[in-house]
Amino acid sequence: MSDNKRIDKWLWCVRLYKTRTQATEACKGGKVKLNNEAVKASKELKAGDEISFKFSIITKTVRVLDFPAQRLAAKLVAQHLEDLT
Repeated sequence: MSDNKRIDKWLWCVRLYKTRTQATEACKGGKVKLNNEAVKASKELKAGDEISFKFSIITKTVRVLDFPAQRLAAKLVAQHLEDLT
């Protein structure tokens, strides 16, 4: 399994969480859903998966488009996810 495809690392790489620890804790706390099911932080993603998570008072939903090799610059995020919110 490629480490880049872990849900916690992907959420951090595309700047949806400030730290990977925050992304991991959100997964552990049941706040992150993959295709409408709660997941563990180590869950592997594939292109086309839909992720929803509580962001303040909003539930944000995004679609996975690609897997970055490392944390992205903010202007490159749109190449790796589609915002469905």
